[in-house]
Amino acid sequence: MTVVARIEGPIGPGELIEKLERILQDNEVSLIAARAEREERDFTQTLRREQDAAFLKSSKADQEKERKRREEQDKIDQEKQRLVDEENKRKEMIQERERMKEELKIEIPEEPAVDDPDVVRIVLRLPHGSRTERRFLKNQSLKFLYYFAFCHEDCPDDFHVVTNFPEGLSPVNPQRTALIPLPLKRRG
Repeated sequence: MTVVARIEGPIGPGELIEKLERILQDNEVSLIAARAEREERDFTQTLRREQDAAFLKSSKADQEKERKRREEQDKIDQEKQRLVDEENKRKEMIQERERMKEELKIEIPEEPAVDDPDVVRIVLRLPHGSRTERRFLKNQSLKFLYYFAFCHEDCPDDFHVVTNFPEGLSPVNPQRTALIPLPLKRRG
């Protein structure tokens, strides 16, 4: 704020109005410039606030887009990792199954002689139609039949042993170690 004039002492109303009008005329250019400067400053501040608000809105939109992009990338990465983990688990299961087959092959007893009176001949029909034959002793556990089938190269990894006569499903599993004798009788 600036002092543009001083009026001192007693003065009449007409003279006061005249002096004020002259002071106003003398300083009108300065007042117009000050008003213009204030309006420009207000306009600049308003414009800056609007620009800041627009920038903030744009910045938030960009941050949201980036957050969504990161989330999508995280989902993609997690799905890739899940697939890799599943594949690794599948490979581990295959390796474990192959290791188990090698261990079980060792446990299968030697095939008995054909002329042994306690021998039983077993014929296995594999899923693709071929047949394989093996002799076992009557007193040997069913687990050896299962081991033989499980370790056979043409047999699938997941299977059931089904008997034709008597018809039924044999309760065998490579994890079982109990001695279950073969429920078969010699023909003849």
